[in-house]
Amino acid sequence: MKRHGMLMAAFAACVVWAVPAAEKKILPEYDVVVCGGGPAGIGASIAAARQGLKTLVIELNGCVGGTSTSGALPFWLGAYRDSIPYKRMLAENIPYSKLKREKRAVGGIFDELMDKIRAEGDGVGPGVMGQTAKYPGLDRLGCHDEFTFDIETGKRVMEQEMLAAGVHIRYYARVIGARRVGDRVEGVTFVDKSGIQFVPAKVVIDCTGDADVVAAAGFATYKGDRKTGQMTGAGIVAHMENIDSAELEKYLNEGNDPRFRPIIAKALKENPGADWPERLIIFPMVQEGVFMVNGGQSFYGYDGTDGESMTQLTIRARKRAEALVDLFRRYLPGGKNCRLRLTAPYPGVRETRRIEAERQLTEDDLLEGTEFPDVIALAGRHFDLARPTDKKVGGGEQAGVQTFGEKKVKRGVTAIPYRALLPKGADNLIVAGRCIGADGQAMGPCRIMSTCFATGQAAGTAAKLKIAAGCGFRDVDTDALRSALRKAGAIVDP
Repeated sequence: MKRHGMLMAAFAACVVWAVPAAEKKILPEYDVVVCGGGPAGIGASIAAARQGLKTLVIELNGCVGGTSTSGALPFWLGAYRDSIPYKRMLAENIPYSKLKREKRAVGGIFDELMDKIRAEGDGVGPGVMGQTAKYPGLDRLGCHDEFTFDIETGKRVMEQEMLAAGVHIRYYARVIGARRVGDRVEGVTFVDKSGIQFVPAKVVIDCTGDADVVAAAGFATYKGDRKTGQMTGAGIVAHMENIDSAELEKYLNEGNDPRFRPIIAKALKENPGADWPERLIIFPMVQEGVFMVNGGQSFYGYDGTDGESMTQLTIRARKRAEALVDLFRRYLPGGKNCRLRLTAPYPGVRETRRIEAERQLTEDDLLEGTEFPDVIALAGRHFDLARPTDKKVGGGEQAGVQTFGEKKVKRGVTAIPYRALLPKGADNLIVAGRCIGADGQAMGPCRIMSTCFATGQAAGTAAKLKIAAGCGFRDVDTDALRSALRKAGAIVDP
């Protein structure tokens, strides 16, 4: 025992317990710190930097673009008004190629990025689906207002546009805290391979999607649906390649189900217990024979703000992607030679925290077409947040239902007031993206990526007005803000 004790003491003397300091390094102050480099963060940072503000973006992944790049969903929806729910289109047998696409909902920085990606020959739409120039029947798989692009081209174009504006990007960095004094956020703490660091800021823009900064600073948030706490499904997108697009088009042109439900029902009957969903939602990518799998890769019961939950979701969804290869090869029209091209590096999360805003956007606002004097962005998408049910499907996961699936957004467009971007009681903190103050099903249209660009551009533009006037965000001149947005090509008039 004595020798054992001596050995343990010697071992302990060799161990260095490295507990990092709370703020190991303090960076120079920025005018604007944008937390998150998804569509909202891109819009916010470009808008701020173009106005001469020293701007930093803190991004968890190694690229900007958020769910459209790290989430492998290069598919921007909501650019046009009067979006029609998919079930209604099927019921009325409306082909996508015949839909009117006349009134835009989003412009500005969103349009600029689309134009640059298209100019490189790697983007299709909006209103035109990938591969449909050669296989027009594939448009029965789509959402009718999407812009689809090559992921690598998108990463590079978005990054270069931010750098050209003067944005400083910090990749592989996670925001872990905020220093709050009264109603002000003095700056944020983040961690990367250089350790824990603090960056002071005149303005902080929370584009994390999960309202991480707002929550860390102690301003009010809530998670999921305000009444039930339920959140819609999250998942890992998969891409399949080597699919025969011509054979798949033939199946669709014959009037068969574009969600493949009869095929999967037969497959499940012949393979009891197989880990397959009851339906598939796939979209053609810009490369021939490549299709993105979205529906069939999402699951209920996971929390995008919980590390263990996100890990288990990732493992679950990658296992499902492997199972889908077998389903595609044996049953899907054109799928006999398919292979798994990729699974997303990061989960696609539709819904977590939302802020308690100065003016909460409600379901009734969308249903009744409430008019606001301070509209700073529009959403062209219809209601589309599904909720879990007690029904079990496919591999045994919960089924979902879109509770507002048959309801219409009045006037065909959602008007988002500036006040929905302002956390209650905050002076120099503003949010953009899917964590804005939108209750219940009102979040559905607002979370779409084109609209996230728009709310981001509004937040970045408001930062300049706030700093110039020396006021809080609540006191920004919204008429001046709307005028500045119009001059920059944004659409703010419902």
